[in-house]
Amino acid sequence: MTAFTERELAEQFNRRLRRVVLMLRRESADQPITSQQLSVLGSLEHGPRRMTELAAEHGVRLPTMTAQINRLERDGLVERGRDGSDARVVTVRLTGHGRGLLDAGRERRIGFLAERFAGLTDEERATVAAALPALDKLLASP
Repeated sequence: MTAFTERELAEQFNRRLRRVVLMLRRESADQPITSQQLSVLGSLEHGPRRMTELAAEHGVRLPTMTAQINRLERDGLVERGRDGSDARVVTVRLTGHGRGLLDAGRERRIGFLAERFAGLTDEERATVAAALPALDKLLASP
């Protein structure tokens, strides 16, 4: 196995990450919502969130998140509300329909990935599994 410098490893990881993202986008291209919308719904699965929190989590400006939430609200997937401690703060929560699409989208994605993993050898799956703790550490918020 070739040893990589941190820079080389970052380049290789970036290439593969891009391929994973594109593969998953292609897989969900025929779905009723985009992968970005699915990601926003996933951010809401544990309860209402402030618009500013959502924008920060997704690395976008508040107007961009507002436009995304407008579309999701128009489609009945989220509802806006107000923060109980500060009525000026806008919150967003999943609707039942939004939860259903989130669950269906996640199940489809997991099923797709499970099929891909089935094409690997036991040793290759074990290698991927062994890398998960390192990926968790790498992807943890600083």
